[in-house]
Amino acid sequence: MKSKLTALGLAACLVVCTSPGFGQSGKFGVGIQGGMQKLYGDFSSAPLGPGVDGFVSFRYLKFADLSMVLGYSQLKTGFGKNNIFNVDLKTDLELISKGRFRPLVSLGSGIVIYQNFPGRKITPAFFGGAGFRFKLNPKLAWHLGVDYRFTLTDQIDNFAAGKSKDGYLSIRTGVTFYPGGEETSRPQILAEYGVPFFEVDDTQDDQPFQDEPFYDNMNRGVPGQQEANDMEEYVKLKSRIDALSEGMDSKEKEITQMHNALSERKRRVVSMENRASKQRPKSITKNSSMSGFSEIYEEALTHFYNQNYKDATALFRLLLQQYPSHSLASNCQYWIAQSMFSSNKYGNAIDEFYKVLSYQRSLKKDDSIFLLGQAYLKIGEGQRAKESFTRLIREYPGSEFVQGAQGYLRNL
Repeated sequence: MKSKLTALGLAACLVVCTSPGFGQSGKFGVGIQGGMQKLYGDFSSAPLGPGVDGFVSFRYLKFADLSMVLGYSQLKTGFGKNNIFNVDLKTDLELISKGRFRPLVSLGSGIVIYQNFPGRKITPAFFGGAGFRFKLNPKLAWHLGVDYRFTLTDQIDNFAAGKSKDGYLSIRTGVTFYPGGEETSRPQILAEYGVPFFEVDDTQDDQPFQDEPFYDNMNRGVPGQQEANDMEEYVKLKSRIDALSEGMDSKEKEITQMHNALSERKRRVVSMENRASKQRPKSITKNSSMSGFSEIYEEALTHFYNQNYKDATALFRLLLQQYPSHSLASNCQYWIAQSMFSSNKYGNAIDEFYKVLSYQRSLKKDDSIFLLGQAYLKIGEGQRAKESFTRLIREYPGSEFVQGAQGYLRNL
């Protein structure tokens, strides 16, 4: 029976050590702990005895540690004391794996080497318990735990009465040192996974807008020169998508006008392009390849995604001056506002976002209201931010930003 249980314990250890989670990036720790234990055997009045353990641990999951423990203890018996040594393999499962205070449960198995006159014997042992760990700093933690150890022998108390197997209750407290510091990772609350924000960190006001989790993917700059062509193609496709989205409801009317007055349409287009080329500011006339709305719009978006917000703003303002009635005029105004936000000019951004809302028709209104709420938070106007998020939920219940707005409201 003992050999079967020992083999089962070793097999369980092998499964844990060869599992995919064991090889994931984790942190090692070393520690020491001491305390008392009380023997439960044929003598119910056994007193407490001292004990000490040393261990090494490995975090193989975000909430679980695997530890190898070597210990020495004294168990008081009716005939004196029994000096025992234990070798254990245990896992600590944290019920809460964030913050300083982390309650946990412990499970494990091992062997106990005990005195049995005239020599020593070995017995398998299995144990379970509970406790907590308190993170003093990223490299040091204090813990306290209680567990009960079941053995497969009735000889530890040096008295075999045949009533039951011996076991003992152990109380331990100690510290664990993590040489590399505790592993930290970015909270997985990104909007691309469909999860809203639940925290607003006011200490991050001096960071650019691209550090905001919700827009992390959208506002990244060009990864490298070798991907410049990909970025250019992306900007072109983005401008085409915006144009199609804004103009779907007016395409039938435009097609009719094109059939009825094609020559007049061509004359107007030529006139508009000539007027734009004459009035374009000197700072951008150097790019002689730009002509008409689409080319300038694409150039402005390229500047924005490269985080050249000043140049992007200048080009979008030029488009508003030359094409105030264009179907993408509200988009131009939106990118001006977002450029201000990304430049940490939150007061100016608020003014520009309200201009987007003044348009009778725009697909950027829900975006603007959501960013208005964030801008108000950045300048400490919590009540105004709350009103913006509430307005977004009320006026645009189907918006992709509703979930994020609800997350902010729960923390205001």
